[in-house]
Amino acid sequence: MKKNNIFLFIGVTVLAVLFTSVFGSLYKKFFGPVSGGFFWTSSSANFEGFVFAFLFFGSLLSWTFGAEKKKKYFLCYTLPFLIFLLVLGALEELIIGIGLVLVGWLLAQGILLIKSRLKK
Repeated sequence: MKKNNIFLFIGVTVLAVLFTSVFGSLYKKFFGPVSGGFFWTSSSANFEGFVFAFLFFGSLLSWTFGAEKKKKYFLCYTLPFLIFLLVLGALEELIIGIGLVLVGWLLAQGILLIKSRLKK
């Protein structure tokens, strides 16, 4: 099971890095210019984009490929980022993050439903 956890983490991280600019540009487009960057100074939406992408793909992949430890994986990938946003006082980002976690969970449930119907 440790291999599954490592591959799941690598998959979530790679997808989050690949889609950082997409999530960041969507955030910047719909919520306006962001004041000052937190980690990346070239574009302040990069940090938010990474966090949102990690939350979305962490939720999606942990429920889809998490095997029997879905709840544990789900909490390991999403809860630290949500707590981090809460501690920063970024309530708008926290609400968006919770929404992305729910969308990822719903997509995973749809994938699992289709997968179970195809097995029959």
